[in-house]
Amino acid sequence: MNKKKQKENPLMKDSKKVKNIKMGKISNESTEDGNEIKRFIIIVLVITVIAGVVYFVTEKFTKKDEEEYVDPIQAGSIDYDKVIVGTIFNRPYDDYYVLVYNSEDQNAVKYSNLMATYTESMIGNNKKIFFCDLNNALNKDYYDVNADKKSNPKAKSLEELDFGDLTLLEIKSGKIVKYSESYEEIKDILK
Repeated sequence: MNKKKQKENPLMKDSKKVKNIKMGKISNESTEDGNEIKRFIIIVLVITVIAGVVYFVTEKFTKKDEEEYVDPIQAGSIDYDKVIVGTIFNRPYDDYYVLVYNSEDQNAVKYSNLMATYTESMIGNNKKIFFCDLNNALNKDYYDVNADKKSNPKAKSLEELDFGDLTLLEIKSGKIVKYSESYEEIKDILK
């Protein structure tokens, strides 16, 4: 009877477990804990390996892309031959032309050629010529698509300026001397 009580005593169970561990025997309870720890370690190792593989693959492709990438940013430049309407009268010359037209106009190439031809032939007494683009947002208030209704060839100041599709201004000492809107007339002036 004494032996049965010892087996049922919980303290005795633990002492048996300790004896089994000392002797190299492992009980079922300790095996389940060990299995959980093994599974945890395996999961951590698998996640570490996957993260490592993803890192090295990404690193390899990223470096390859960086080597092929060329920075498209180029140094900016200022085009001193372009003006906005607000600066037409204060160019650093005493006598010059300002060709005013919309760069989005269907005849813009023809107008641009006029200016380019004149600029190439600027030898000696030819006056400096500037370009004012009516397509620029700063110039929109001075442009009327229906030029015959709003163009002001008698303008003498900035506030009075209104332009049609094509205009050539001759400025002398900060004042408009000539205001031409005809393509043929402008072509003759810029010869």
